[in-house]
Amino acid sequence: MLVRNVRGMKVNGLNDDYLKSEEKVIQEQLEDLKSRVIQLHDGVPSLKRCSRLSGLLQKIYEIRVELNQLEKDLLQTHLKCCISPNIKVPAKVVHALYKLSEKRHGAIIVIEHKENLDAHLLGGVDIDAVVSAPIVENIFYPGSPLHDGALIIRGSSIRKAKALLPLAANTSELEALGLGSRHRAALGLSQVSDALIVVVSEEKGWISIALQGQLYPNLGTFALFEKLAESR
Repeated sequence: MLVRNVRGMKVNGLNDDYLKSEEKVIQEQLEDLKSRVIQLHDGVPSLKRCSRLSGLLQKIYEIRVELNQLEKDLLQTHLKCCISPNIKVPAKVVHALYKLSEKRHGAIIVIEHKENLDAHLLGGVDIDAVVSAPIVENIFYPGSPLHDGALIIRGSSIRKAKALLPLAANTSELEALGLGSRHRAALGLSQVSDALIVVVSEEKGWISIALQGQLYPNLGTFALFEKLAESR
């Protein structure tokens, strides 16, 4: 099965009571944000003066900032705990992923684990640089000489850019989700290695993860907004 349910998975080192407490806090934050959005939406038709419209826009901006920060925190926790507790994802990579997703700049980032990936990679440009969000964002900027292909990260260093990965067989699940070659490449490498591969969809802005032959689509950016929309 392509999409794996991660709800209820045990998180290493954390007990159930702690997790339930943390989940309750997050749920309360989401409910508060949802309530504020709904109140603002319901009040729009009655607004007449520009001053009130300006105040409304400011409140929307504040909610967006809080929601974006909450999403980044959840994604970081999801990466570390729920999907791959043993693979360390640099915080700077998570920040870059958020920015790339927001701008809908397609990207594929490979986080090495224990296995050396050289046997599975084709081509690429060797890079010896410390991971930073600006470098990752610039590599995947549309039109950049290095944006087409995968970025390979080991520890806190960027090893290679523009690398080609083995493609998984095209599946009906991928087609149904409208996911293309980047996701096939991510899934393909995850089937033959222990690496964690993160993909940003150029068309949707989705952040997806491939690990151990499984694809976890749409983990960030649109997920929380969709939940808000469902309540309407």
